[in-house]
Order: sequence, then C-alpha cells, then structure tokens
Amino acid sequence: MNFKDLFLSFKKTFSSERIPLSQNNNPQNSYIKSPIQNKSSYAYRTGKVSTDIKENLDFINDAFETSKNFDLVVRKFEITLKSATLNAFLIFYDGLSNKEYINRDILSPLMTKGAGIGTENESFEDIIYTRLLSQAPNTKIQEMRTIIDAVSFGNCAVFVDGVSCAFVADIKGWSSRSVGRPVSEAVLSGPQEAFCEALMPNIALVRKILKDPNLIAENIPIGTKSNTPCALMYINGITSKALVKTARERLRSISLDYVFSSADIELLIEDSTIFPLPLLLKTERPDRAASHLANGKVLIIVQGSPFALILPATASDLPEAAEDNYVRTFEANFMRFIRLIGSFLALFLPGFFISTMLYHHESIPTDLIIAIEASREQMPFPIVLELIIMTLAFELIKEAAIRVPDPIGSSLGIVGGLILGQSAVSANIASPLLIIIVSISALGAFSAPSTAISRALSFLQFVFIALGALAGFLGIAFGIFLGSLYLAATKSFGVPYLSPNAKNKEKLFVPPMWRRETRPEALSPQDIRKQPHISRKWKGDKS
Repeated sequence: MNFKDLFLSFKKTFSSERIPLSQNNNPQNSYIKSPIQNKSSYAYRTGKVSTDIKENLDFINDAFETSKNFDLVVRKFEITLKSATLNAFLIFYDGLSNKEYINRDILSPLMTKGAGIGTENESFEDIIYTRLLSQAPNTKIQEMRTIIDAVSFGNCAVFVDGVSCAFVADIKGWSSRSVGRPVSEAVLSGPQEAFCEALMPNIALVRKILKDPNLIAENIPIGTKSNTPCALMYINGITSKALVKTARERLRSISLDYVFSSADIELLIEDSTIFPLPLLLKTERPDRAASHLANGKVLIIVQGSPFALILPATASDLPEAAEDNYVRTFEANFMRFIRLIGSFLALFLPGFFISTMLYHHESIPTDLIIAIEASREQMPFPIVLELIIMTLAFELIKEAAIRVPDPIGSSLGIVGGLILGQSAVSANIASPLLIIIVSISALGAFSAPSTAISRALSFLQFVFIALGALAGFLGIAFGIFLGSLYLAATKSFGVPYLSPNAKNKEKLFVPPMWRRETRPEALSPQDIRKQPHISRKWKGDKS
C-alpha cells in the first residue's frame, strides 16, 4: 500500500468515528454534547422542558455531563399529590448552592407535605408552586437553556414528571468576601464601606444610600458562555435616555465567551483604547457611585468585581477625590489644589528640567548653573539618559512595592528609594539635583486621586521628556498644543471630554454645598436642577 492509499484509509476511518454535530442552529440546543439528531424526544427537538421526566433527565445528563462532574448533584425522589406518586429530580452544584435551603425549603416540603393537598381542578404545577415550595425566589421556566444557565450560576432546578416546566430556586450559597473597607480610595472622613465581589450586595449598598424608587438596575448578562450578570444602574427621570440607551447598546453588543471583571467591560465599551486618561471612572466606594448617579450618570456593576464603572468620565472628574464631599469647602479646595500642582509637576517637571539643561541655560541663575555643571563633571552618561534611567528605576520600585507582601511592601519603597538614590549619587551615575527632580515628579504622580490617572501621568511624563530633549520649550509647547487638541476632540459616550462638571458652578474647584444647584449640563439630564436656588432656608435669600 502506497502513502496515498494509506492516507485515504486513515481519513475514511477518522471520518466514520467522528460524532456528528447537530445541524440545528437553534441556540436552545447548543449545550447538547451527544448526536442529538438521533434523538426524537420533545426536549431535544424543542429545547423546552418535557412532561416526560426521563426525557428531561437524559437532556440534563447530556448537557452537564453528569458522569464527569463530581460536584454536580442530581437527586432523584418521589412526590405524592392527589393520591398519585410522581417521580422527580433536582439538580445543583455542590459549593454554589446552599444545601441547607435545599433540604429545608425544597426537598422536605415536596417529599413529606404533598399528600392530601390540592383539589381536583388544580394542576400538579400549581400545587407545587403555590403550596409546597417555600423558597421565595422561585421561578417557573420552560426553556432548557435558561435552566442550565441558572444552575450554572448557583441556582437549583426541580423537574417533576407530568409538569412542563422546571422550578428554579435562587439559593446561591457560594462563599464571598463580605463588605469591607475601601483600599484604593481610603478616606479619613466619610463612610468606610466598599464594594465586594457579589453583585446583589453591591446593588443593595447603592440602594441603601439613594433610597429612590426611581433607581433602576437592569440585568444584562455578558459573555456567550459565562453569562456574567451585569447591572446597568441609573435614575429614571434624571439620567439622559440617550446616555442610558448608548450604554445599554454597547453592553448588549459585546460578543465574547467569558467576562471576568469590570475591567473587561471597560476595555470593551470605552470610546478609545489608546487614549491615556480614563474615559470611565472606576470606584470601589458605594457613596461615590451614588453621588455620580444623582448627578445623572450611569453605573455598571459586574458580578465578581469589587469595582464599579461610572460613565461617562470627563476631565473635570479627574481631580475629584472621594474625601472632597466629607470635608469643609476650604479643605477640599486646598487638597484639590495640591493634587493639581502634583499632577502638573509629575507631567511637566522632568521635561522642563531637560529642556532647561539642554537648550535654555540663560533661564537659570549663574550660580545655580555653575553648581549643576560642577556636580555633573564625573557623570559618564548624558543627562537625558540619566533622567530616563532614574525615572525607570523609580517606576520599578513602585511596581515592586505593589507586588510584594504587605508587611514589607511599605518599607520597600522607602528603603529602596533611599538606597538607590544614594548609591546612584555615590557611584556618579546621577546628580543629586536629578534625584530631587525624579522624586518630586514621583510624589506628584502619587498625589493623583486614582491609580489610573497616576499611571497615565507616569507614561505621559516620558513623552514630554522626549519632546523636551528634542526641541526644548518649543517641543513641550508643541506637545501641550497637540494634547489639547486631542482632549478637545475626545468624547466619552457622546459627552465632550473637556466639558465642565456643571454650568458655571462647579468647574475646577469644589463649590460650597449650597451652591451645587445644577447637574452637569453636558450630560443632558432630564432634570438639570439638583436643589432649589435657596437650599438654606434659615438664611432666606442671602448667599
């Protein structure tokens, strides 16, 4: 036999041993693993629950591959109704569902309390649903696909012979982290609650603050296989309908197998993936999320993520910190001024230093320039290379301090920075002034209200270093001009990125509470007025 005959024989054998897939494109049958075209039962043909308990059991065994999943529990039992004995079974994942609720509220009533209950006019379905199942979140579902998704998410499904639906009880029992203290947005004043990884407690934390019946939480599952629950929250009557529609359409248009966190959602719905500054705000604080909802924005909470997304984000939102709403106006404005100064230093200080040293010596006092040149006599590298090396070294220390365990993480940044800086000066690798410049710019980046802004500033810092090294102040001015044009042309969910936070009231600094009268006009809220012109009635019409 030659090679060609051997290959054709192998191909024929392989083709005959393959299990043919379903030719039916109905998504209801997408879970079935066996050659379902050979099945003739109702469940396999329609994807709906059959009145024959055996057909339903065969379907479930095929869909979940129960012989391979040791944590999947299929419990068979009998129910006595109207002097008739019915076969039944329930299915759940051990570890995802609460077995105490199953035993107490499902199995016990069905197996022991059915005899003698019900009238001749009542169907088995009505008797079970209205008289026996005591679990409150309980739904009758006919679609097998929906039932399988519910069981995969920690629910329990009950099938009864002669009943054309399954009873799905919401008895999730997985372990999750309780509500804790915020870490990345810690404050000295204000609430100390943070989101956790469970969706429903996170929604409850927001509802507990707003207490508004117009607060809507739409469920939009994301992921064709994971079906990760995602809550789209907004206040009906305040939030722009166009903004809600845009957010809803972008969420529903996501097509991928699995979604694991809100970071995945952020990358999939933001307007630009190369824009360095955040186009959506990310928060772990329910109070901050509630505040933005009250201003007419949209909130997205994802199952499994302790961070919620606030959209849209504008440039006026970037200097805002969580503590601004819990201190007096003077303190809030002073801290915001410090953050703005720190951000400008982190962004421009290294670039201006390089520009001055390379192109604009005349702008430095004579004594200072002589001292700088004297300190650089023994330096082996060009000043641009020194600045880049030291900046990268400090970025390395920042990343290492995040990755190492907490007991030594805080000391790593201090000790590592001191040792590195002192050693670099002693080894004539960097001048003392250069260490000061890099340290100030690093502190300025740390003063940013969020890690996303801090990392964006650290990245843009290298851009202005390059522009300053190439063309001095002219290069930096050119970078600021192009950056301003880019910011002006950028939009987040249709809202201009440079739009003010509110009309003539709340732009760069924090106004007093009694002057926060309107919501951001750029969001086109349905109700732009947030409070009356005179909110302090005891003051009358005096400001």
